[in-house]
Amino acid sequence: MVNVAAIFSTLGNPNSLIPLAVKDISATTGMTAGSFITGSEEGQDRLIDEVGTQIIWLLGIPAFKWLFDKTVFKAYGFDSKFDVRNLKDKDVFEKIKEYAPTDSIRKGIEKIGTKQGAFKNVALWKFFISTGATIATYIGLTRAKQAYTENKIRQNLIDEYEKNKTKEQSETNSNVSFKGIGDVVKTFAFSPVKNMWILDGAITGERLADSRSPQEFIGYSIKEASTLCFMYYAGEKIQEWLEKRAQNKYNKSIGLDARVIEGGELQKTFENGSIKKSLDEFKTVIDKDDAKIYEFLHKNMENEVIKVAQQSDIISMYKKPQKWYEIFKKPEYTDKIDTRKYINLEDIKSTYKKIETLYSQYLDSMKNESSEEFFKGVKKLKRNSVLMNIGTCIFALGIVTPAIMLAKRFAKKDDKEFQTKAEIRKQLIEEGIIV
Repeated sequence: MVNVAAIFSTLGNPNSLIPLAVKDISATTGMTAGSFITGSEEGQDRLIDEVGTQIIWLLGIPAFKWLFDKTVFKAYGFDSKFDVRNLKDKDVFEKIKEYAPTDSIRKGIEKIGTKQGAFKNVALWKFFISTGATIATYIGLTRAKQAYTENKIRQNLIDEYEKNKTKEQSETNSNVSFKGIGDVVKTFAFSPVKNMWILDGAITGERLADSRSPQEFIGYSIKEASTLCFMYYAGEKIQEWLEKRAQNKYNKSIGLDARVIEGGELQKTFENGSIKKSLDEFKTVIDKDDAKIYEFLHKNMENEVIKVAQQSDIISMYKKPQKWYEIFKKPEYTDKIDTRKYINLEDIKSTYKKIETLYSQYLDSMKNESSEEFFKGVKKLKRNSVLMNIGTCIFALGIVTPAIMLAKRFAKKDDKEFQTKAEIRKQLIEEGIIV
């Protein structure tokens, strides 16, 4: 059975790689199709570049991080699942140890606490090495792709010449025609999406630096500018605009996770009024220090604000360890928070404010519509916002950008042919291999 809420939650999650993958696939499809229009060699070159880059882009960093966890972290005896950001507040760290879900995890956290300097260095090197190794892999792909394409074009031109030469011997009047480290570092290191900023920046720089011709440089400039814009910037701004529009025009806040909005549990707490008790409880600690708020999370697991944070993956629950052969088995979660995972307390506060705003709008709406009608409207607005956001980016990356690149190529008669092919043909003529 398809979980609609999970789909919209994932596509609307700014910290998930899946929306980026969806956008990238549309860009890959559009760019490759456009390149085949200008010639099969250029199309194949683009296909290898786009698909190979996509695989490295999506799997490279996670794969190298996994290898680092299994080697370096294991050699040091550190728990690789512990987030280094948990060390920034001494009082919160004490609560993390206190509420560790198991004794073995607590001992691992205590060991990290006694060797914080070493652990921070290992965590930082994990970021640098996994990102650097992925970039190096991409550069290797580019070199191999360019060599493969150029060799194939060279052989194709020679084969075409020999074929036409043989044809000339049996025909007359025929002419051959050729066509065709500080807080900034931590921010990037521990956000999968922001980590991709660095990777995409490196890919962009490498593509422009290694362009084989002005034609390719201009093409990559258009493509990369569009990609960086609609992958990371435009989507967020579109979502912000849609959320403001829903609030101002329809008096409905859609900032909460789709799983929360569509789940039905929050709606029940609105209808029976129990949400007010949860909001009032959380309000008593919202202005207190982080350690107090962190402790509140563990002592008030039934509070609706905490439940919503769990449903939104702001709080990670501890799941029972699985054997390697149980990799496809559904994880079994306990009722304890996994204290190794980082909890952004600002996100918890933001969740509280979003629920408070939605509840206020709910009370106002009861004069004109039922609870069912109110939440049906919120669900519809949330879904539409995600679809419009993703759809706009897909349209821009998969249709508009390739169209602009094609228009630029067809605007000049001598720019239509793949310039790399033209240069190889010229080189073969100079070498006397073809005429």
